[in-house]
Amino acid sequence: MPESSPNYGIQQSGGVSNVGNQAVGQHARAISHGLRFTASPATTELMAELKALLEQHRAELPDEVDDAAGELEDELDSPEPDRGVIARALERINNMVKPVAPLVETVGELSNAVESAFGA
Repeated sequence: MPESSPNYGIQQSGGVSNVGNQAVGQHARAISHGLRFTASPATTELMAELKALLEQHRAELPDEVDDAAGELEDELDSPEPDRGVIARALERINNMVKPVAPLVETVGELSNAVESAFGA
């Protein structure tokens, strides 16, 4: 390709790329009709696992973790969940459960499942 030609290519080395809408090239357009949250069975199962682990490790955790988990569950169950509310609840929970490795892992998996459910 001559140097004067535009390069509309995409190159990525390693890592993970989650792309919603993307348009590449001259006159390209990416159109979105809104993202919707579609809870997967994995999200529901991971939320149940999170609640069970919170109960199992009750003595190691601050009481506020229950409020954050309740807020997360309520938001996930709402007809139009707010991605920001969910992200903040997951972040708060993650910060509170750091001393308990199984909980950190479950919160990470739940975060990934939620991102996938939003189509990100």
